[in-house]
Amino acid sequence: MDSLLLLSVLLGLYFAFNIAANDIGNSIGTAVGSGALSMRKALLLGAFFAFLGALFFGGNIIRTIGEGIIPPDTFNVITGFAVILTAAIWITITLLHGIPISGSDAMVSAVIGVGLVSVGWTGMNLNTITYIILSWISSPIIGFFSGFLTYHIIKVGVIRRVKSVSVRDRLEKLFSYFQLFSSSFSAFNVGALDFGVAMGVLFTLSGGSSDFLKIVGALGLVTGIIFLGDRVTETIGRRITELVPTRGFSAQAAASVVVFLFVNYGMPISPTQTLVGSVIGVGLAHGTSTLKFDVIKDIGYTWILTIPACLILGAVTYSLLKVLSGLL
Repeated sequence: MDSLLLLSVLLGLYFAFNIAANDIGNSIGTAVGSGALSMRKALLLGAFFAFLGALFFGGNIIRTIGEGIIPPDTFNVITGFAVILTAAIWITITLLHGIPISGSDAMVSAVIGVGLVSVGWTGMNLNTITYIILSWISSPIIGFFSGFLTYHIIKVGVIRRVKSVSVRDRLEKLFSYFQLFSSSFSAFNVGALDFGVAMGVLFTLSGGSSDFLKIVGALGLVTGIIFLGDRVTETIGRRITELVPTRGFSAQAAASVVVFLFVNYGMPISPTQTLVGSVIGVGLAHGTSTLKFDVIKDIGYTWILTIPACLILGAVTYSLLKVLSGLL
């Protein structure tokens, strides 16, 4: 069992590495896409604040993943390993296809899939599952309206009042500095969310508290951001919609506030889904011609596939591990 626990830790770090690389685009993609930051500077900024978020703000997500769905007293090493292995397999499959996914959707669905086989519906906390599903549905919708409203206010209250081209250029330059703050805030939220999602099961297996897991998990996030974070950042920053600093700040600030509120309540939402909703809202407030619907369709297709795939894969993985453990 000790070797299985070690494998669980390694897979958890692998998962943290990859979802951080996937999700950091939510924090810095708009800043890169609008030209406010170079890719390298944006990745370093994102890694720093994600590290802080992981250390100081991930506790509520950890409790939801590790204790809120399956009772912690029924969470043994085989259960935890099955959950983490399922999420790791699925994120590997999607990474090979180069399409962003929601690590939160994958991990929560894996926990539910394993729970269905290990403790059954009646053994799981159905209230928590309901709240999570509602947060998944509502967060991109709230992000959409928040992004639309934020940019509309800036456009009506500020941009339309500026007639001079040179003054408008200086205005965009000013908002590029504002994006440093919104991107930092967003990276802090992403660090807390991804850390809790990736390490929640491991914290439960370790007894609920581990300084070693906290430091190693946070470093896993940072490593993924620095080495692989540029891929999805390109998708969020440039491919979904054309952004300038005023629009980039609007999308980022609106989505960051939404994610912060959900993370504070322990809801493992997808920052990608929230930001894409916000970016779409900003794009529609500016004009639908700026949107690139083919990218949105590809991302949406992957999200819809993730949940049932991880439910089934989690159930199958746990069943196979139970059979194998009985033979060994």
